[in-house]
Amino acid sequence: MPVEKLSGSVAIVTGASSGIGAATAVHLAKLGATVVCVARRADRLAETAAACAAAAPGSRSHVADVADREACNAVVASTIEDLGRVDILVNNAGIAHVGRPADTKVEDIERVMAVNFFGPVYLATAALPHLLEQRRGSIINVTSVAGYVPNPREAPYGASKAALSRWSHGLAVDLHGTGVHVGVLSPGPIRTEIWTDADGYKGKLYPPELVAAGVERMIRRRLVHLTVPRQYGLVGALYPLVGRPMRFGLRQYGKHMDS
Repeated sequence: MPVEKLSGSVAIVTGASSGIGAATAVHLAKLGATVVCVARRADRLAETAAACAAAAPGSRSHVADVADREACNAVVASTIEDLGRVDILVNNAGIAHVGRPADTKVEDIERVMAVNFFGPVYLATAALPHLLEQRRGSIINVTSVAGYVPNPREAPYGASKAALSRWSHGLAVDLHGTGVHVGVLSPGPIRTEIWTDADGYKGKLYPPELVAAGVERMIRRRLVHLTVPRQYGLVGALYPLVGRPMRFGLRQYGKHMDS
């Protein structure tokens, strides 16, 4: 079964207790995929899993912290044992740390990198032998436009997303011809907890369902990179040319775009 045919596939979606992860999990389930919903918050995760199961019986929740390597290994192993295979992995779980550099501890940065970068690395590494053996599958790593354009007081978050983007693109090159697809999806300002809690942002927030549709598009077309909304790809292209630190940050860009 080609992975492009989402009906009948098995998908793991992290960060599925809310926002982009929840929207993506439900969207894939409605397309016929059996979804394993992964997050730390058991109560909210159960709600997403129930919505998925209503559309795709067999969908379930798996409570786990993606910063824990053994927990990630267990997610993949239990999915293969219980459902027979993994076809799609959507690495969406992410956290932010906002603060002045002088007030940011090394431990804060380590935690952001553990969840946002190493979590996807752990899960992809655990799933990859299985995907390579079946010679098909799709790994979608959700990064952020902030990985290309820095936001004020969010250096750790931007660094983690930049690392995930560059690693993913390298992985896509290395896996070319194997049947395993790797894609980078970079959202702009989306109505999620990270953005609704953001300090000072007054621009438009887009619905997480827009990103979920982007995940589907990437899988079906085996795209290597996609920015959602599409116009936010411009800011990543312009920033190296402008070369100024912060007046052209992503939050400022969003304000001016939507004014």
